[in-house]
Amino acid sequence: MKKWQWLIAIALFLSVASTNYFGDLTIKRTINKIVYSSDDLAYMRKMVVAFTKDKDEQLAVSAHTSIEQLQLFETIERFNEGVLLTYKEPFVLNALYDGLIVFTGHTRYNGKSMSVVYDNGVTVTVGFVDEFFVLPYTTVSKGTILATKKNGELYLQIEKEGVILNMEQTIKWLKEREI
Repeated sequence: MKKWQWLIAIALFLSVASTNYFGDLTIKRTINKIVYSSDDLAYMRKMVVAFTKDKDEQLAVSAHTSIEQLQLFETIERFNEGVLLTYKEPFVLNALYDGLIVFTGHTRYNGKSMSVVYDNGVTVTVGFVDEFFVLPYTTVSKGTILATKKNGELYLQIEKEGVILNMEQTIKWLKEREI
């Protein structure tokens, strides 16, 4: 980050921290409501990333018409150990293969998240979903509805043979998989 961005970030942090420490109870409740809400955290993260990230790091996604899933996504960018896919249309997340749900819950950085270990050894983790349809430690078959997602960002992390795929490998994996 540039010096002026650091100065703004430090000034904002100090003002929120001092208001939270010295302010009255109403201000403290308002700050806690804003800062600790997952929707607001996702919004703040998006704003900070948009403010500090170069536009060159985002990659527009276009796909052949036979790749239905990729047509929904507008952009893809790196996030944590996976990628963030941005889209306008809501959709249903289905199981890609037969597998086992190993996690459903809320994580600090990815909101409502789900991890599925498929029989072929691939582990897929999705985050920022809106509604779960399966419980953890449930076996699923190909095509089972796992979750729904409204428009916005979807976190995706793919682990294959113990290695987490980078953005380019994830794009290639999405294009090659059968729908």
